[in-house]
Amino acid sequence: MSNARLEVLGLINQHNPITLKQLCEIQGVSMPTMSKLVDELQNEALVIRAQSKDDARQRWIVPTQKGVQTYQSAQKMATEFWTAHLSGLSKNDVKQVEDALQKLLKVLSPS
Repeated sequence: MSNARLEVLGLINQHNPITLKQLCEIQGVSMPTMSKLVDELQNEALVIRAQSKDDARQRWIVPTQKGVQTYQSAQKMATEFWTAHLSGLSKNDVKQVEDALQKLLKVLSPS
């Protein structure tokens, strides 16, 4: 699975349910681009589009059980990868990396 689709799947899991417009706003991409990514996730049975009960014009995007499991599995693999590759660092080195990442995230996060 591509990084872009995995990131969108993560957002859908995190914000469940979410609209296509909301996904576009979070990612800063166009509606056609996001629609294509969601279509690909839907074709893989990782998400579904559900009609809103309150507004017939609105469609929610929600993860399927397979989508939740796929995202959790990817997170676990990433954790195992980084744990294995960073295991040679001292506690001080790990702390410095964590601090640097926190600073980077703060700079990159929209206010």
